[in-house]
Amino acid sequence: MKKHILSLITIVILSHFISGNLVFSQACCTGGAPLTSSLGIKSYAENSLIIDFSYDFNKLDKLYVGSSQLDDANRERITQSALLRLSYPISKKWTISTILPYVWQEQTVFSSFRNTRQSANGIGDVVLLGQYALYQTNKHEIILAGGSKFPTGTVYKRDQEFNLLLPPDLQPGTGSWDGIGAISYSRFGLFRPTLSLHSLLSYRYSFEVARYDGGQEYRFGNETVLNIGMSDRFILGNKLLGAGIQYKLRHTEKDENNGSDFPNTGGTWMYLVPNIDFQLSAKVKLHANFEIPIHTNVVGTQLVTSYRGNIGLNYTIKLK
Repeated sequence: MKKHILSLITIVILSHFISGNLVFSQACCTGGAPLTSSLGIKSYAENSLIIDFSYDFNKLDKLYVGSSQLDDANRERITQSALLRLSYPISKKWTISTILPYVWQEQTVFSSFRNTRQSANGIGDVVLLGQYALYQTNKHEIILAGGSKFPTGTVYKRDQEFNLLLPPDLQPGTGSWDGIGAISYSRFGLFRPTLSLHSLLSYRYSFEVARYDGGQEYRFGNETVLNIGMSDRFILGNKLLGAGIQYKLRHTEKDENNGSDFPNTGGTWMYLVPNIDFQLSAKVKLHANFEIPIHTNVVGTQLVTSYRGNIGLNYTIKLK
């Protein structure tokens, strides 16, 4: 009798764990760090090395079906990323950059029976990017960029309680080689000398990755991100202050599992992104932004971002 009771309890716990796992595998973010949002495509001064360290915090606790929010406060995911971006302009037109991420992820299902938590952390996928200034004048700038995301982050993290392999979007890496392309356009001196218009269109193409010793072929959906915004600069005391606002549109296609669409993945999200930067010295700049969701339309049922913030420090080293 005791064995039957213990078996029943075990089944209930595992069922609760699996149901929570399914919901969280349907979150709006792909696995790993927010690399597409951290490309940093812009022109830099020659003979310099630009080091940028930033911290990204993303809280997801709103459950959506399509564009409708459900009355459900029992689920939460928190993703944190530390991003080191190195940029080196090898000439006036060419720049190479790399992004080195470290990722922490934690998800929780709240229940009167028991709370279920899963977490993972580790080195994420590294990005190597080359950019070329196609057109540059005092008023206009067009930059093309392309590169690859390398599968340096692990995809084999397991749940500490049941030793089950965590779902793909909770892993520090995606396990796949991805192609990244982008184009940016900037218009300077708009209405006043310090007012600028900026736009960036980026695309990430994902390849399949094998899981469970080849028993599963998983592929994250391709991602398109459009940013359009304005920024201005002001003198504050003896320091330079920059402020701006951006509209961000993000669209991802459905994930694929063994060649078929994976349910409750993919969608379209829109954000307003106020940003600010403060020039602390000729070499050091502090920057921050905050993403405010304004529209969500997901495929199926997914957990989406409530708020997201990023703060960082930019340091320029003159090499000559």
